[in-house]
Amino acid sequence: MSLNIEDRGKVKVVSLVGKLDVNLSVSIEAELEQLVELGSINLILELSGIEYLSSSGIRVFISIMRKIKDKNGRLVLACVPDIIKKILKTVELEDLFEVYENVDDAVASF
Repeated sequence: MSLNIEDRGKVKVVSLVGKLDVNLSVSIEAELEQLVELGSINLILELSGIEYLSSSGIRVFISIMRKIKDKNGRLVLACVPDIIKKILKTVELEDLFEVYENVDDAVASF
């Protein structure tokens, strides 16, 4: 699993690549929490490179979204693969997240 951060003005784009499973969710959550604590309260999670998302990974997204909302920021998802959309729908969380087809549309939403 790799994480890349790109500064796009008032928003940071966090690209995740690989499998977000129980083994990696703790470290990814810590990195995202650090971003939020350092003032990055508008985040786009770019997920085109995600091959697998476990329930632990979903929990990370929800946890970070709550922390960001507490600071009056937003977390949105972009470039979500169909398999990940199906997972979110299966666990009835597809309406919890704002989802954009591409990063540019997500950036423009801010």
